[in-house]
Amino acid sequence: MNVSLPTIQGYFQASDAAVQGIIASYLVGYSVFLVTGSRAGDHFGRKKIFMGGLFVFTLASALCGYAGSIEQLIIFRFLQGIAAGFAVPQTVTLIQLNFKHGEYRSKALGYYGITLGIASVLGQFLGGYFVTAHWMNEPWRLIFLINVPIGVIAVTMATFFIPESKIVKKANFDMGGVLLLTAGLSALIYPIIQGRELGWPAWTFALLAFAFILLFAFIRYQYHRAKKNKSALMPLHLFKIKSFNLGLGMVFFYFALFSAFLLTCALFLQTGHHVDPLTSASYFIILGFAFMFSSHWSIKNGSKFGTGLLQVACLLLIVSFAIQLIWFKNAIPFIAIVVTFLCYGLGAGMLVPSFLKIALKDVPHDQAGIASGVYSTVQQFSSALGVSMIGGVFFYVEHKKGNFDAGYHAALYCLTGYALAVLLLLYLFKKTDDNKGAL
Repeated sequence: MNVSLPTIQGYFQASDAAVQGIIASYLVGYSVFLVTGSRAGDHFGRKKIFMGGLFVFTLASALCGYAGSIEQLIIFRFLQGIAAGFAVPQTVTLIQLNFKHGEYRSKALGYYGITLGIASVLGQFLGGYFVTAHWMNEPWRLIFLINVPIGVIAVTMATFFIPESKIVKKANFDMGGVLLLTAGLSALIYPIIQGRELGWPAWTFALLAFAFILLFAFIRYQYHRAKKNKSALMPLHLFKIKSFNLGLGMVFFYFALFSAFLLTCALFLQTGHHVDPLTSASYFIILGFAFMFSSHWSIKNGSKFGTGLLQVACLLLIVSFAIQLIWFKNAIPFIAIVVTFLCYGLGAGMLVPSFLKIALKDVPHDQAGIASGVYSTVQQFSSALGVSMIGGVFFYVEHKKGNFDAGYHAALYCLTGYALAVLLLLYLFKKTDDNKGAL
């Protein structure tokens, strides 16, 4: 998606805020409804919710492919995100429930993390390939339309191969919690996306303040329901688990970093240095192969090294950003591009599969569904914030100085700070964990 943004922006003559909105609208819809989706699976059946979400996602992809304006595309991307928010939590829950042995569950979650990482990188390459396809008009639409046959196949396979898991019977579905969380998260992210483009009018700050009031009300409401032994959308006792909190912190900073890196790097290369989309996407293949190698190796051997290996992986990300700060200006040496994406891929491949294992390490099996929903909510919400905040820094500096190099370097300093935050949280996990950071 990210490598296709300059092409889509040019086709619709869209603003920078609209470009951010294409990414962020999906992430907002996704993050806002993940907790709701995980609870819906517990109440109504995980297979039903998974297939329903997948069907709507496929439909929304077709609508995106035929969008006639940038506004329509943003709306349909939001619908895509909502559908994903209902479908995705069921996958992690089914893994937790069907792989109850610790070693097998750890490997299954690791391979799930690998799959997500490979898919995100492969998507970069396919996006670059599709927007340069010469055998159809408006080839960028293939980015969305390719999901239609894939979605049909996935729904068909799910019908025959996924068993329905046991439905957790609760008193009532927490609609009040759904409304408060949905309104609070939406009110928080919208002004962050639109504020810079509109010059930060007074209503954006008022909406941000209102968002925090809504989120505080949500927390109090969840506490009130739990105290009365009623079904809560988000059990607050999960946040008493140290490994869960640290894992959420790691995933927050990493995925904010990752989403912003994909966006700003694609814009820097294509718009700033006039690299064609397919060449830009091919650079991410280097990252993808490095990711596949290191993630597969870390699943098999990571337990021997524990958190120390993850700290080394985080340093590789920082090295990648340092190389870009030194070499990504004017004429970029090809070797610098190779080493940059190689270092990032090796580091990310060891980190991403481990975050979920850390977060769910001490979570009881019967809380796997809602815990994975909270984890995925933080992952997607942080991605939206990364696009909005670090992307905002990129556009602000680029416009102020009229230089894409300056904008990208400002973003790189932010990315480095986020990587250092992940490194700090890994240190705290190793220091406070009863097993000294063993994975």
